[in-house]
Amino acid sequence: MIYGKYPDNHRVRLIEGLRALAAYLEDRPELPVPREAKVAVSVLFGTDDEKVAEVKCIAGLTGSSLDPEAPSHGHHTAEVSFGPVRYSVTAITETAFARWDAWWSYHDVVSPDPPAGA
Repeated sequence: MIYGKYPDNHRVRLIEGLRALAAYLEDRPELPVPREAKVAVSVLFGTDDEKVAEVKCIAGLTGSSLDPEAPSHGHHTAEVSFGPVRYSVTAITETAFARWDAWWSYHDVVSPDPPAGA
């Protein structure tokens, strides 16, 4: 349960949905599309070491490598791109979660002055 609970057929339904979206957009060239699309998987459970090991494993399966900048922020990420479409997996350390919780705890306390002329 490193990712969370999904129905047994979740993977099949997700892939079918992605294919249906691609066909839908292909059949309707008048519709705008985003600059890029990202399918992101979060490793939610386990120790920090277990989560990082999972990201490393997926990096190996996809032939990608870990983002060298991400660990400095407590994130461990691997990504593979298909043109403007990306598949990524990320694990966030407990320390990074705690830092985010501490930062977010101030959101109702501090009210910046509005910009001049606003």
